[in-house]
Amino acid sequence: MALSGGTTDRGSHSMDKSITLPPDEIFRNLENAKMFAIDIGGSLTKLAYYSTVQHKVAKVRSFDHSAKETDGDLLYEISVQEEITARLHFIKFENAYIETCLDFIKDHLVNTETKVIKATGGGAYKFKDLVEKKLKLKVDKEDEMTCLIKGCNFVLKNIPHEAFVYAKHADSEFRFQNTHPDIFPYLLINIGSGVSIVKVEAEDKFERIGGSSIGGGTFWGLGALLTKTKRFDELLQLASKGQHTNVDMLVKDIYGGAYGSLGLTGNLIASSFGKSATTDKEFSKEDMAKSLLHMISNDIGQLACLYAKLHNLTRVYFGGFFIRGHPVTMHTITYSINFFTKGEVQALFLRHEGYLGAIGAFLKGAEEDSKLLRPNKVLLLSH
Repeated sequence: MALSGGTTDRGSHSMDKSITLPPDEIFRNLENAKMFAIDIGGSLTKLAYYSTVQHKVAKVRSFDHSAKETDGDLLYEISVQEEITARLHFIKFENAYIETCLDFIKDHLVNTETKVIKATGGGAYKFKDLVEKKLKLKVDKEDEMTCLIKGCNFVLKNIPHEAFVYAKHADSEFRFQNTHPDIFPYLLINIGSGVSIVKVEAEDKFERIGGSSIGGGTFWGLGALLTKTKRFDELLQLASKGQHTNVDMLVKDIYGGAYGSLGLTGNLIASSFGKSATTDKEFSKEDMAKSLLHMISNDIGQLACLYAKLHNLTRVYFGGFFIRGHPVTMHTITYSINFFTKGEVQALFLRHEGYLGAIGAFLKGAEEDSKLLRPNKVLLLSH
């Protein structure tokens, strides 16, 4: 069964598999409403589901500190109270195992109150009949780009330390950003099977300004052809052990050193896979996977730079399941952006990068349920 948690372990940082939802009106009374949503992409199905967690919280009550303190006096007391926290959890499945995903939903999430499932992504259309037949629920399709941006805006504004800068050689590799209500404008590079480039100017004002067919599906597909490895995460593991300079042609391989007049260092890649055409030898799976990861990451990084400069944007967020917290990918994209913009554009990554669409679809359902529940609450209060 291809089932995995929603996040990866990035260095010494164990990323959250769930997020605590803020205590907003729309997240109250969800126990009997839509509790989950799915985002079915070209390769992966992402599931976001809701639960509440009960835990104990210590409360301190102070007394009058102006009173003279003696050994027998208690100037404060500690009480333990129960609090309920709303949380959103994440799971991903390969589309080849979508029936396993639907079995999980049916066994763990569908109850007698559930009538509709919120779904987004291209697969919401492709697998609509299968989902409805398997779950005995109506599929309520939501626009993919709207859900993507809604989810991204939400995590940037509400989830502490969601966005971070990756600095490979710094004392702290991960520099997390604080949440801030003023997040606009920004550029979102969503790297799924392909790449979508979206300029976001306000909560409901965004535009897809570009894209590329060279994305996560390319790495997975070409990687499978080159290495005979069929699993995405296994390809990333191979890449982490590889040496791309055995496969890639560098500037120094052409010029014998740096190309000083153009500001190109000798270790810069001049031609991805360039040595494979002129060297009569077998290349290791690890080296080919590393070269491929560099090639695609560099291409996406340069594309992000061009669109950021074209639209005068300095903050670029990267989403989608291509990155998966992989240090080589993040370093390559960051290096590419710093190189081409001379540090004027900032590359930012997201802890819940692959679940933005699922989060957006969940929020859509929560908002709709909140509107349905609000009149009932008013009636109850009037009694």
